[in-house]
Amino acid sequence: MKAIAYVIPSFPVLTETFVVNEMNAMAELGHRILPIALESAAAIDSSLHQPWLARVVPPAQLGPKVTLAMTLATLTPPVWKFVFAQQAFPRRSLLLLAARVAARARGCDHLHAHFAQHTAAVAIVAARILGVTVSFVGHGADVYANPHDLAVKLRTADLAVAVCREMRQLFEQQGACQAALIPCGINTRLFTPGDRQRTSKRLLFIGRLVEKKGLDTLLQALARIDDPELGLDIVGDGPLADRYRTQIEALGLQSVRFLGVRNQDWLAQHGHGYLALVAPFRIAANGDRDTGPLVVKEAMAMGLPVITSNIMGLKEIVSRRTGFQVAPDCPVALGRAIRKLAGFSENRYRRMALQAKWRARRLFDVELQARRLSGWMESLG
Repeated sequence: MKAIAYVIPSFPVLTETFVVNEMNAMAELGHRILPIALESAAAIDSSLHQPWLARVVPPAQLGPKVTLAMTLATLTPPVWKFVFAQQAFPRRSLLLLAARVAARARGCDHLHAHFAQHTAAVAIVAARILGVTVSFVGHGADVYANPHDLAVKLRTADLAVAVCREMRQLFEQQGACQAALIPCGINTRLFTPGDRQRTSKRLLFIGRLVEKKGLDTLLQALARIDDPELGLDIVGDGPLADRYRTQIEALGLQSVRFLGVRNQDWLAQHGHGYLALVAPFRIAANGDRDTGPLVVKEAMAMGLPVITSNIMGLKEIVSRRTGFQVAPDCPVALGRAIRKLAGFSENRYRRMALQAKWRARRLFDVELQARRLSGWMESLG
């Protein structure tokens, strides 16, 4: 099986569990994995990332003259065309960094980048220096908020991976050489259902406190519900934290708690104690959006019903049997869904919880997605 060099922006990053999930699953299939992080990040408390800390390497250290000479000697006209067609990366910097990545990735048969921005550009050029195939994965902001030279990358890479149907359609419209639909997978062995009896009326929100997560809509919805037993725990942090605290005080919401940042182990251990995960995500003003958030799949794998917005990949993750889809930015509809779920009989709630578990395992297990990705990569070249 092909040896694969993963080109990633930085490591470790707590919110990018999808990268580590995928590398673990691809390694289990038999691929040799070499993760190359363009930048290092501060250490984090994560059992998922810990085994990879010693395996992730930076681009090779080469003198600029050696790097440039190696690059100029190996690039072909199509790659020169890409280097000059792309606008986001200074050409000399792109060539030098790509040569350093190529030097590190010698012996690999394929380069695979996560995110469609600078990592994809570097991987494309580095792969051509090595004479191997290359692919990249689009996620969210990299495709919709800051799509740096996306069409050029789609036409040049051997494979573009979309994580939801609407993204694949966009890739095809923009001339992708090949576009595959492969949702980000989760480790369903970690997120087990346990006893999903409805023991609480607390709701759970997990995400960065930024515009696209739609927490303000959820707070407005809660203010419309007259149920003193209904509460909300907020897991995450971000630039809008103070604004949301002010909103909570203004709305008089007494049963809302901020729990701060937690890793995925926390959800696996504590998710069973909630009525539902609420993910009221929206498309931000700059176009940024969630295309297939792992937390929704992880909650479902635990047998936790999900109330979410009917945008992007969320439409493909949550069905009417596993939760509720509502229009984004609509506190009335969101509140109606919360009240309806809270009023379910125990039997009806358990049926929804069971359907959520099986849907997550059937459609979004990381081993399934890795087999699809592996099949695509093996077919290239």
